[in-house]
Amino acid sequence: MPTPYIITVMSHDRVGIVADVTHAVRSLQGNLEDMSQTVIRGYFTMILLAQFPDGTGEDALRKAFRAITSLRDCEIGIKPFIVDEDENADSSGDNLYVLTASGPDSIGLVDTLAEYLRQKNINIVDLSTKSANGQYTMMFLVSLPENSDVGKLKRSLQIAVENIGLSVGLRHQALFRAANEI
Repeated sequence: MPTPYIITVMSHDRVGIVADVTHAVRSLQGNLEDMSQTVIRGYFTMILLAQFPDGTGEDALRKAFRAITSLRDCEIGIKPFIVDEDENADSSGDNLYVLTASGPDSIGLVDTLAEYLRQKNINIVDLSTKSANGQYTMMFLVSLPENSDVGKLKRSLQIAVENIGLSVGLRHQALFRAANEI
């Protein structure tokens, strides 16, 4: 039975980090299942899920990462991945929506939306933000509870953010993708 691990990597950005990390995974016959990586203002971050042959322990993973000299300055986190059958980890595409929000940059914008979503039992699957020229832009991929009234949710969302100057939109992921591929 394969052993799954969640691995995080953080470092100042440089060329080749992805190659170094995936080389370490491959050196242990690891199968990379999911990965997300980005650079934020010169700082590299990655999280990945990989399956390793049965018996591959955390010590073996750490040794494989340390064997690559250029990774020694990286902060690397390793945790066994435990599948929780009750959790909706792989959200259905039918319930995935893109929530966009933008407005004047101020303290608490992400917190305001994150709290609104929590109160509505809406899970944030992915989130990206950007601050530039006094404007703050957020793009959330969210999983709505089944049988959500999207129209009612849109109106409620507008009311929730009108006092902080945000412009918000909520579209099904498929519609958002189609509109942005043109």
